[in-house]
Amino acid sequence: MHINNYRLHRRAATAFNQLDADEQAEVRERLLSLDVTRAAQWPAALARRLPGDQPLYLVRVNDSLRVFVQVVQGQQPEVLDIVPQEALDFVAQATAKNGT
Repeated sequence: MHINNYRLHRRAATAFNQLDADEQAEVRERLLSLDVTRAAQWPAALARRLPGDQPLYLVRVNDSLRVFVQVVQGQQPEVLDIVPQEALDFVAQATAKNGT
């Protein structure tokens, strides 16, 4: 499955298909808006590169949805997953609580 120039990992495709039509449109619009710019130049308010060696970005779709995008030079960008912000908040709180 593809959205614009982005390939969707099967996990992301499953998550995308579970979104309502408005949320699917928002994901499409966000990816389209970033498609015209190199990942290193994406606005910080919309996307940030995650720590580590992999070129992995967390992209803000709206107040409640985030998209993980892997951008390897010379390859088609791949959406790895689409997750609700509340799930990320839960993991962050659990990690902070456990000290890991």
